Amino acid sequence: MSLTAAVPGHSEPSPRLRGRPRQFDIGQAVARAEDLFRSRGYDRVTLNDLNRAIGINPPSFYAAFGSKSLLFKRIADAYLADWLAAIRAAFEEAPSLREGLQRVVVDAARRFAWRESEGGAWGGCLLLEAANNCSDALVVAHIRKARLTVAASLYRGISREAPEQVVSLTDHVMLLLVGISAMARDGVAEERLVPLAEQAARALAVHATSA
Repeated sequence: MSLTAAVPGHSEPSPRLRGRPRQFDIGQAVARAEDLFRSRGYDRVTLNDLNRAIGINPPSFYAAFGSKSLLFKRIADAYLADWLAAIRAAFEEAPSLREGLQRVVVDAARRFAWRESEGGAWGGCLLLEAANNCSDALVVAHIRKARLTVAASLYRGISREAPEQVVSLTDHVMLLLVGISAMARDGVAEERLVPLAEQAARALAVHATSA
């Protein structure tokens, strides 16, 4: 018998339970980080901002995401993949090139429109706005490549029906997307932005003569 067991009211200490690491939802964490990047821009979001928004400490952040720039690239890549899928669908499902282009432009207005979120209000395209004046050269290069990928997707969709107009139409649509994004960044909400996009998209009919 142990000495401690002989003492009234005294018992052997319970074995210490090993603590489990705090769990968090990766999808929710990425969504909160995206809100921050979109409302403040890449440079104005700090690691502390991200940790507070997600609810983790720096070691856990690095273990989950690697770095601020890698997290931003992850968000940008997911945003790009979703947008490219919508652009492809617009060209494949619309009955004419003109209607496909109109769908691309109006869909962009809905994506870019000013809105409120938990991380703050924001508007505009993530790829066109969040890394503006960014000091991270690798992030800038990544975003530039993403923008070129959007233009290439437009180029492929247009070239199927209007190869002789593909350059001018691609440039025209990219110009509209940049303008729509800038208006959304300045606070234009969906109810105002979508009608403006529809009006701008109708002008594409003048150029898309082969639709």
